[in-house]
Amino acid sequence: MRKLALLGAIGALAIVAPAQADKPVHPVKPTTAKNCTPNNRGLTTSGTLVTAALTKNVDGTYSGTITVDVTKANHKAPTGSQTYTLDRAKVKFHKGVDPLAPAPSSRVKVHGKITALPQKCSTTGFTPTVTVKNVDVSQPKAPKQ
Repeated sequence: MRKLALLGAIGALAIVAPAQADKPVHPVKPTTAKNCTPNNRGLTTSGTLVTAALTKNVDGTYSGTITVDVTKANHKAPTGSQTYTLDRAKVKFHKGVDPLAPAPSSRVKVHGKITALPQKCSTTGFTPTVTVKNVDVSQPKAPKQ
């Protein structure tokens, strides 16, 4: 009886082993890092004006630099004193703001794009690039009495 059971097990193994050998072998995917190419995200910051050196272009846009003490920013944009370079950006000077020499401490909102890396990507050696599209300059808030 033992010999019969042993013979049956060997026969079953002889049938199953070649069947499994015929299955295609799928290559193992190499472990690569996630796609870590920078992408553009919307940028909105606000703060107070420190300095502005702007030149009006023929088409009504402005070029130059503007330094803002940023108090609020989205998409992990840096806060504190930031210098933005404008290249044909739309600048709106609200009522009471001199376009030739806006007063320091004027309220400023900057809109544009910032490059960012996807989450879980190493930020070593990466510096975000800011492209400014619109700037709004308003009068400073009246001091509280």
